[in-house]
Amino acid sequence: MKVSVSKDFGTNRKAILLLVPKPTTVLRKEDLAQVDILSDPNDPNSTKVKFAFKILKGGNGEAARDVIQWFMNVERAFAGLNSNNGQLRCQMIQQFAAVSALSGFDHNAQVLAAPAGAALTATAQTAVTADDGTDAARRNGLNAQLAAVQAPTDETVLAQNGGLAIITTALNGMMASLLPNKILQRVKCCLRRETRKPVDMPVRECLMHIIHINTQEIPCLPPNFNAAQSLGNDEIIDILLFGAPKSWQREMDRQGIDPLASAPHDAAAFMERIEMSEDFDGDKKTTKVAPGKGKKKSGCAEGNSDADGSKHRMLHGNHNAHDTSECKTLMAQAKKMKGNDGANNNMIKKSELNAVEPMKKRKVKWPSEEEEELCALDAELRKNSTARTWTRWTFPKRKKEKWISPHRKKFPMKSLSEWQVRTRKEARKLLQKKKMNQI
Repeated sequence: MKVSVSKDFGTNRKAILLLVPKPTTVLRKEDLAQVDILSDPNDPNSTKVKFAFKILKGGNGEAARDVIQWFMNVERAFAGLNSNNGQLRCQMIQQFAAVSALSGFDHNAQVLAAPAGAALTATAQTAVTADDGTDAARRNGLNAQLAAVQAPTDETVLAQNGGLAIITTALNGMMASLLPNKILQRVKCCLRRETRKPVDMPVRECLMHIIHINTQEIPCLPPNFNAAQSLGNDEIIDILLFGAPKSWQREMDRQGIDPLASAPHDAAAFMERIEMSEDFDGDKKTTKVAPGKGKKKSGCAEGNSDADGSKHRMLHGNHNAHDTSECKTLMAQAKKMKGNDGANNNMIKKSELNAVEPMKKRKVKWPSEEEEELCALDAELRKNSTARTWTRWTFPKRKKEKWISPHRKKFPMKSLSEWQVRTRKEARKLLQKKKMNQI
């Protein structure tokens, strides 16, 4: 039985979270949200730091990493401003999100706030009913609380103790709608099967990127939105080994090191030492010797000194006096050959010219007698070409009459070239008939 796997379940090779994140680009200042967060959230008088991040709109070319980064920025702003109230967080999100992202959040908050408001009303009614009425002040307080929650608004519900849970659930629902389907499975599959260490990236940097994805971005993904769905240390080491060259893995096996039994930083340190040793080996200059055929050439070039200091000449061999470039015998021969180049070139050109045979002329008799007769018939036929009729003699009465070719009746003339061809054919037929009559 053939089993087909959905493209959404990890078979798509396009990585959702790249190993190296791309820088965020903002074209307009209006697309940024800026807040002053506290260095110590518990101390309102502590130093304030300006923090700006991109507003989330939902769609508009925003990738999954942009949505995750926005979620982490919002959590950082909540912590820096010490906002522990659901109503305050809801008001802040109105400034941090826009367009479809904000619409999705508001819808989720309204849906979650409705049952929470009904629960608050039921709780207040139960408290008023259970009161025995002995304490007038307590009775008045319960009645006032019941009156306040009988017609609750979203702001009233979010200001209660359950407001933080409502805001958190609404944010998680918005994230789930903006992120791709089954994103957690796809991210983990891509890390385990597709992640490779780039050639120009050190091992330590590659490990930092993997840890960032595992500890910062995976906890922000649905369905759990917590750190329990992150990868373990053994899986991180396995990803690091899978992306490393096989020669490094063989070196670990040769030295008897089990990387899965150590921490990720220890395994990365060992790989870093191998990487440094390969860099040192790469600095050494190596000489490649091409395989030659026949006799092996000596390591010293012709005209240069040999290893023992003796000089080599092409004509006289090894000699201590001078080399090939200083040999007077060779210089004289070269000068003599150079002087004879002009004469040799002239001789070659003359021989090439003599090799061309002259064209033989032959006499051609034209036109022949038959061609002359055909030309005469053509001239006679062209005289009557405007009337498209010919003149012929009928026998035995020897009368002159106009005759139209039956071939022309069936096939009328379409162009001048066709008419000339037909005229030529009719002329040949008449010429043949004339010869037969003469015979």
